[in-house]
This record gives sequence, structure tokens and C-alpha cells, in this order.
Amino acid sequence: MLHTYGLVKLQPSSGNGRVYALDRQRAALLNAAFLSLMGRMGSEDASASADGASPEETLSLVASETPEACTKCQNASFVLEVLDELDRSLAKAQQYEARLRQMASLVVAAQDEERKRVARELHDETAQALASVLVRLRLLGRSARSKRLQADLADLRQLTAATLEGVRRLAIDLRPPMLDDLGLEETLRAHVQDVSRRSSIKAAFISSRLGRLPRDVELAVFRVVQEALSNIGKHADAAQVAVRLSRTGRTLRLVIEDDGRGFDARSENGPRGAGLGLFGIEERLALVGGTLRVESSLGRGTRVLAEIPLPPTRGGR
Repeated sequence: MLHTYGLVKLQPSSGNGRVYALDRQRAALLNAAFLSLMGRMGSEDASASADGASPEETLSLVASETPEACTKCQNASFVLEVLDELDRSLAKAQQYEARLRQMASLVVAAQDEERKRVARELHDETAQALASVLVRLRLLGRSARSKRLQADLADLRQLTAATLEGVRRLAIDLRPPMLDDLGLEETLRAHVQDVSRRSSIKAAFISSRLGRLPRDVELAVFRVVQEALSNIGKHADAAQVAVRLSRTGRTLRLVIEDDGRGFDARSENGPRGAGLGLFGIEERLALVGGTLRVESSLGRGTRVLAEIPLPPTRGGR
């Protein structure tokens, strides 16, 4: 049966009998599908992982009793040997996936630190320099006698002011200082209002008083909303967007809904260019133990649902 399904390959042998070798690529694909299935089994597994359990501890499979005929089969030792090899391969794949997750987490952390540094330099150096240029242009405009020179200086002031505003907006998008100072809710409210002001989309933010959340969770949720609103602005052709943030027990729930053109949710890639954005959102959530569900259909908008398990507070809730 293993040979029929391609998990083992028949090897050339000079002696008697048949020699089989494990097809590691197919075993890895089987393992990936198995891990993906186990990752969707609900928030309880995610909560266990958030409490410090290792991936090896949370991954389990309940099998039925071995049929008596299998234990008496003359090929039982061969099957057991193959299954042992599969088990070892699955264990190695688990460890490899855990290392990949850890590396991805370190890469994201380093990326966020670099964004923070670049945002600080843009705000403290580039923006300040442009502000100084703007002041000097205003002084030159007052002292200029030629009307043509005054008009040219006015155009230059306008261009400099627009560049300054763009630099400040870029610094905020890279790393909003409000996130560290005021928390997730106020940062999201300001971001949604800014999106509504800069585009034709009417965006609204609804949230209860959640208080401060773990730093990595706040940053992950902000990036998810940022990426989702960017995708909506580029691909959805929506008029209205609602962003809702709530908490039920130890689960943080984020819902983003739009009334745009929608897409076929059964398609792997979604609309052109949006598939990579959804993949980035899913990876962001996975680093904090979260899950993502996308509901959409052509002409009926899109609903993005993210759930993140929260660690217990000091009160035990």
C-alpha cells in the first residue's frame, strides 16, 4: 500500500527479495499537509502553544486499535520498519518547522527594529531638514522684490511642504510612535481615520476598551490591518470598510469587512497581487499563534477574520 501511494520506492536489488526506500519528498509533503491540518484544529492548540508548549508536545495523532490480522501478517516487521522511518522523518520535519518558525520570528523582529530606526531617522533628520528649508524659503519670499521670484519661491515652498508631509507619513507607516505610547486601539483609530481622509474609502473603526496587549500582538495586529487596508485600496474598489477589534476571554478577534468587488475565495491566489498580501498577513498571525479566515465572493465584498490567543493575565483570566 505504501508503494501504491508513492511513499516508498522499489529499489534495484541484486539479491533475493524486494528492497524499498522511503520517498522523503512525498513524506515531507504528507507531513506538511498533516501539520497544516493540525494547525487548524481550533484555538485550544494555539493557546497551549502560547503557554510555552513546544511544537512536539502539541502535535499528536489518535489512531484506532491495530487489527489482529496486521499483527500476524508475515510482512508486519517490514511495515513496522517503514512506519518507524516515517515517524523519524516526521519528527525531523517537526523540528525543522519549529526552527523555521523561530528564524521567521527573528527576521520579523529584526525587520521591525530596522523600520523603527529608519522611521526615527526620517523624523529626526530628514523631516527636520525639510522643515528648516521651508522656513528659509518663507523668509526669502518675504525679502524678494521680483514678483516672478516670489512666485517661484511659493511653488518651491509648496513642493517642500508636500515632501515634508510625505516623509512624515512614511515615518508613521514604518513605525507609528503612537503604538508604543498610546497602544493598539488609538493607533488603529488614527490609522483608519488617515486612510479615510486620504482616499475615497469611508473607513470606520469599532472597538471596546481592551487596554494594553502584549507588544508583539499589538504590532502584529497593526501590520495586519495596515496590509489589509492597503489591499482593499488597491484591489477591492470598495466604498466602505469596517475594522472591528474585540476580545472574548483569552481570544483577540479582528474583523475587517469591505463592500468591494470581492473575489473567488476558493482560488489559491485570489485577485491579482492580493494573494501575496494575504500570505503575509497569515504569516504575521502565525508568529503570535493566530489564525486567519477569509470569506469572499464576487460582487459581495470580503470579510477577513483573525483570531489571536492571549496569554493569561495576573488575575488568571
